[in-house]
Amino acid sequence: MALPHPQRKYDLIVFGASGYTGKLTAEQVLQHTPSSLRWAIAGRSPHKLELLATDFDRRFPDRAPVGIFIADLDEDALEKMARATRCLISTVGPFIRYGTAVVEACAINGTHYVDSTGEITWVKEIVDKYHKTAKANGAIMIPQCGMESAPADLAAHTLVKSMRDNYDCPVGDVTFCLHELKAGMSGGTLESGMSLLEHSTLQEVMHATRTYALSPVRGYDLPFAWPMRRHPELGILTKWIQAVPDTVYVYRSWGTFDGGQYYGENFNFMEYRRANNWISAVFWFLMMCSITVLPIFAPFRWLARKLIQPGEGPTAEQMAKYRIEYQGVAEADDESENPKKVFVRLTYEKDPYTCTGALMVQVAMSILFDGDIEAKKLGCGILTAATVATPEFYRNLDRTGFHIETKLL
Repeated sequence: MALPHPQRKYDLIVFGASGYTGKLTAEQVLQHTPSSLRWAIAGRSPHKLELLATDFDRRFPDRAPVGIFIADLDEDALEKMARATRCLISTVGPFIRYGTAVVEACAINGTHYVDSTGEITWVKEIVDKYHKTAKANGAIMIPQCGMESAPADLAAHTLVKSMRDNYDCPVGDVTFCLHELKAGMSGGTLESGMSLLEHSTLQEVMHATRTYALSPVRGYDLPFAWPMRRHPELGILTKWIQAVPDTVYVYRSWGTFDGGQYYGENFNFMEYRRANNWISAVFWFLMMCSITVLPIFAPFRWLARKLIQPGEGPTAEQMAKYRIEYQGVAEADDESENPKKVFVRLTYEKDPYTCTGALMVQVAMSILFDGDIEAKKLGCGILTAATVATPEFYRNLDRTGFHIETKLL
């Protein structure tokens, strides 16, 4: 029997804290959570964890001392770790290789869980295998909670809520775009993409990337969306590689909130990247097509791994120059010639990996300390970032530097 949450040693464990994204996530815990939080860092290397813990305690003497939990991917070690904490954040990827046993341990032991995966075939697998188990044991589990795919999910939810609050109207078309991205890539991100293709069949990839693959209910067949287009508010838009996993994730939220009725029966989410001109749009379209196709071939994967190693990523100096901005527009589903519109902007003046850490930590805090989240009303299970999005969550996220603003058009 799982240990009741009040009797567990920690509120939160960051698993993989000595890795690139794990360290940034741990920094977010230090900077943007209550000082009384009982938390620990976990991983395989006692030496690396001890060095980190010593550094954290020296720099933040007013916080409760950080604990250390030694855990590899052995079943017994994962069981002990899951039973020791109320919530686990995992940055140990590729998740399709290393994540399933972690999810299983948390689902069985009723331990809340958050991760940074973008591996959509793996998310489909764990939803099918562990959603009912997690729900039965009272675990709220939120995968894909970093740059993939929390910004798109939170933007869609914000637009829908604004439309409902201001016009009491469902949403039809939502056009969402990456407006600006100044950033680099870590080796872990690259390795996750390579591993997905090596551990999934083409049929599994196709099945997991269907629009309603993760939704608890199926909607209507969506109209064809041009890969390049001009939008009246957002400008010239082109293909973006993150659109597929983000869209599938957003439609899990769509189906979770009142079986699609809250968002709207005709809800149609489309994601792009903004381009400065049509030449740039064509360039990015061809680039995204190449990035989608080339990793299928083993020689390309070998070369990519030689160039960027897991655990590596942008330096602090590089990250200081990075920024992220998304924009989106939702149209009311009111059958009028000039439908009401709502605009959303999401900005973060740092790099995507710090952003991922900030998102995961605040989602975890919302699960642990906010009694009003939709995830609890739904009875737990494997859900989405939108199901923990309350006013308090957005206020805390804003304090980390991740800003979301809306306006009526």
